[in-house]
Amino acid sequence: MPYKIAVEEAAALSFYKLIIKVRDKIVSDGLDDESFDVTNTGAYLTAREINAYVDDPEAVIIDMRNAYESEVGHFDGAITPDVNTFREELAIVPEKYNVYKNKKVALYCTGGIRCEKASAWLKHNGFTDVRHLKGGIIDYAHQVKREGLPNRFNGKNFVFDDRLGERISDEVISSCHLCQSTKSDTHYDCKFRSCHGLFLACEPCATKMSGYCSFGCLTLDKLPLSLKKRYARYRASKRQEFSKGRRVR
Repeated sequence: MPYKIAVEEAAALSFYKLIIKVRDKIVSDGLDDESFDVTNTGAYLTAREINAYVDDPEAVIIDMRNAYESEVGHFDGAITPDVNTFREELAIVPEKYNVYKNKKVALYCTGGIRCEKASAWLKHNGFTDVRHLKGGIIDYAHQVKREGLPNRFNGKNFVFDDRLGERISDEVISSCHLCQSTKSDTHYDCKFRSCHGLFLACEPCATKMSGYCSFGCLTLDKLPLSLKKRYARYRASKRQEFSKGRRVR
């Protein structure tokens, strides 16, 4: 069993207790596993090897994470699809990037789990040379440090715990969603329960907005509880798709 060791710890620990759950799938992907060989995955890439892909003009690197993840950090020159879910990404990548099906393709994600399924899916869809980063960005950071390799990952690696990110390099490549002028890669979870959207904010904007992603959410959260419940039902009825965060275009 490969362990994922945190790259950095903060005041909020990465995982403070062990939880074991039984699931049909680790990640919801929308695929029919009986329709293709899920065990026919791509070969693994080491940190040294994916660095070589970064420098190879004939190679293509695809980020298999969501847009709110790649917004704060990604490999040099990587393709970062503007998607909200892994399910959405698997649906569009084979067709949208079909032009690369005969090129060297490298996939990467947070800890390598999503790429196991994604590499098999791309191979099923005719991609002839698909490989993926073993252990994902987390293990890449450890390999770079351990072997003294150049770090070709810019920014933060988004993680799904209270830290919401591990710094892989010193660059801040994203901007505050509120003022859109100050560099920031710090995620916040909107305090309005009917929203709970992730957003990026610089420290002054986060303080000014008191943890809300917009003046609208700040104002709505001051309504009486009965009205907030009505609004929550209305918002749920209008929501067409899952959206974890907002991306600045």
